Amino acid sequence: MKQNRLYNDLAYLWPVISPPEEYSLEAWHLREALRAKLGPGRHNLLELGVGGGHVLSHLASEFQATAVDISEQMLALSRQLNPEVEHHLGDMRSVRLGRTFHAVLAHDAITYMLSEDDMRAAFATARAHLEPGGVFIAVPDWFRETFKGTSVHHWIKQKDALEVTLIEYVHDPDPTDTTIESIFFFLLQEHGQLQIEQDQHITGLFPLNTWLHLMSEAGFQVEEIRYPAYEGGYGGNLLVGVLM
Repeated sequence: MKQNRLYNDLAYLWPVISPPEEYSLEAWHLREALRAKLGPGRHNLLELGVGGGHVLSHLASEFQATAVDISEQMLALSRQLNPEVEHHLGDMRSVRLGRTFHAVLAHDAITYMLSEDDMRAAFATARAHLEPGGVFIAVPDWFRETFKGTSVHHWIKQKDALEVTLIEYVHDPDPTDTTIESIFFFLLQEHGQLQIEQDQHITGLFPLNTWLHLMSEAGFQVEEIRYPAYEGGYGGNLLVGVLM
C-alpha cells in the first residue's frame, strides 16, 4: 500500500485540516450502531486504520480500545490524542494481534483497499479479531453509485501561526477499474512565508453490492446505515456486519 505524504512527512497537518471535533457527529452514529448490536457496557473495540485517532477520541471513553495503523507518524498523533489506547503498527490486510474483540471498526482507511483481494484480506482480518456474534463496521467514503464524478473542494484552516489552504481535486481516470485519484495541494502560510506541497492518493471505488457480497462471503450478516455525508460528499455510509 502506497505511503502517502499526508500520512508521513505531512502528517503534522492532519490535526489542522481535519480536527478531532469535526468527527463528533459521525462518532455518535458509530456509537449508536455499536450499542444497538452490543448493548451497554465497556466493550473491547479494535480500530483498523486509526489514522490520527480523531474518530477514536470520541469512543475511547466508552470502549476499551486498541488501534492499528500502517503509518508510524499517524500512530504518533493518535497516541498523543488517545494516551489510554493500546497502539500497534500494522497493515489491516495482514495484521494479527492474537486475540479477539467485541467489535472491529475500519473507518475511511478502508477506502485504501484497491481491489477485491484487498477487501477480502481486510475483512478476513476483521473476522480473525472478532468473537462469535461480534460486530464489524466499515465506513467507505463512496460507493460506485454515490460517487459524483470529478470535483474540486477547498478548505482554509488555521492553528496558531499556521494557515493551511487545502485544495482537493478528485477524479476517476478510468471508470472501468476499481480506483479513483485525489490530488491534494497544500498552501502553507506561516510568519509571512508561503510553502506549497502536493500529494496524490489512490483509493478504491466499488459498487455497494460488491461490499455486501464480500462481507457476506467473509461470514458477516450485513446492514447498511446512511447518515449525512461530510462536505464534499465523503462518508455517510456505515456497513454494519455481525459475525455469524
